[in-house]
Amino acid sequence: MRICIANITVILLLLGHLVLAQKSSLAIPAGGAVELDYPNYEMYELQLKNKLGKGIQVEVKNKATGEFVRGFGLGPLGSVEVMVEDTSKIVFTNPANKTANITVKVTEMDATVVVQDNTERISFKLINSSSASIPLIIPNVMNPNLSPNSTSGVDLEPGQEILFRSKGKRYVIFTVDSSIKEGAKIDVYELLQARKRELGLK
Repeated sequence: MRICIANITVILLLLGHLVLAQKSSLAIPAGGAVELDYPNYEMYELQLKNKLGKGIQVEVKNKATGEFVRGFGLGPLGSVEVMVEDTSKIVFTNPANKTANITVKVTEMDATVVVQDNTERISFKLINSSSASIPLIIPNVMNPNLSPNSTSGVDLEPGQEILFRSKGKRYVIFTVDSSIKEGAKIDVYELLQARKRELGLK
């Protein structure tokens, strides 16, 4: 596992899969970023839980080019599961003025099985064109918090609902279907405003 904090790189040698399967706590300095890389795995799943009362940014990036692959905001006290390929690394950014602590659990995945399972998924982008964060609920997938004026990539199956919460109740913004093409860009802010008008919500 390689951890990068600011401009300092620390190499940790972990023995066996048992260590990686255990939960650990990761501190992200105020206004800073931390990178995680597990180069011995073809693909792995990270189970993340944000223990800070403020959101952090989670991005999967190509290790060779630094190019953005997918990302999302992990809301206050939120949790999420995210897949990372061996060609990618995961970067956590903490914009808050206090240290963020997240719980991380790493599980090695069978890349062949994962690719086979993902054949029916659609890769597209969620756009937040507003100047405010938009918390979303994607049941059984993740609860991303879309940062202001941001783009977040997702890979979702047809039939997957994307919801928002208002006054303690959950409402569907839209459901993924075949009308959404690979690489499509969906303005969640516009859809959210239209859905709220339709439901009579302020």
